Amino acid sequence: MSRFRQEWDLIPGAAFVIAGVVYLAYLALMGFVWLAGPMSAGDSIPPIIWGWFFVTAAVGILMALYVLLVGYVWADAKRRGMNSVLWVLLAIFIPNAIGIILFFILRDPLPVPCPSCQAPATAEQAFCACCGTAVRPACPQCRKPVQEGWTHCAGCGAPLEAATAGQ
Repeated sequence: MSRFRQEWDLIPGAAFVIAGVVYLAYLALMGFVWLAGPMSAGDSIPPIIWGWFFVTAAVGILMALYVLLVGYVWADAKRRGMNSVLWVLLAIFIPNAIGIILFFILRDPLPVPCPSCQAPATAEQAFCACCGTAVRPACPQCRKPVQEGWTHCAGCGAPLEAATAGQ
């Protein structure tokens, strides 16, 4: 399964339903606007109306995609252990999709499952909070998580030759 498909499957089914309702409601509203226009019964449809129809359909698709993006923000924030209600409200009420862009910039990394008990461990945790199993490499002195390739701990400055050699 591709990465795009995995992320697409995160979007809740309710978001698809709401996106469809938004799209159809927008098309119906614009159809009523067109029907209320200055056309008499025997007139043919002028070509400009077809252009407006395609523009309206494109705007409706953009609105539906926006709803799907908000649904993705909801599911991804929950998956990462973030406040999903707050991020959805920011995504909806900050204009021009800046709230969605902020979510993608500021979101937390995905939690890593513990190899022993499968409990999620955040990026700040070197050990599982449930069973104490090592989840990622840690500094031998201060026990904070370190990354591969570091020569010194960013927390205490201790040399990490022993920590990286044993991992």
